Amino acid sequence: MSSSSTETLTEIPRAGQLGIHRGAIDQSTITTSPPSLVMKKVKGVLQNIGIEIEEESEYKYRCIRPRKDSSSCEKVLYGESIAEDPADEVRFSVELTRLDRLKDTYSLDIRRLKGNLRSYGFLYSAIRE
Repeated sequence: MSSSSTETLTEIPRAGQLGIHRGAIDQSTITTSPPSLVMKKVKGVLQNIGIEIEEESEYKYRCIRPRKDSSSCEKVLYGESIAEDPADEVRFSVELTRLDRLKDTYSLDIRRLKGNLRSYGFLYSAIRE
């Protein structure tokens, strides 16, 4: 690469390493707890509300909440009404990232990948609590 190159390199986290948080911050998802404990707790919460979890890395899960009419929704959490949660399939990721320049401070990033926005909002609130 020449010295006149204006290309910027972004830091890509290695396996077992936390990525840096990008974007808006939800203060209710900020923590100073050890990453391994945070991820253990998050996995427990996701399992308790019936979310299918695929572990992408040590600090990132890809999750699916199935549609209500699906056969595998016995213990899956859905809203009380269609207005609150249309009970559609929702795909989202949950990732623990570190806050740049703040030692031992982390953000739990919950991002919708696919699905109804109201259903996602319902799940987002349930996971944060």
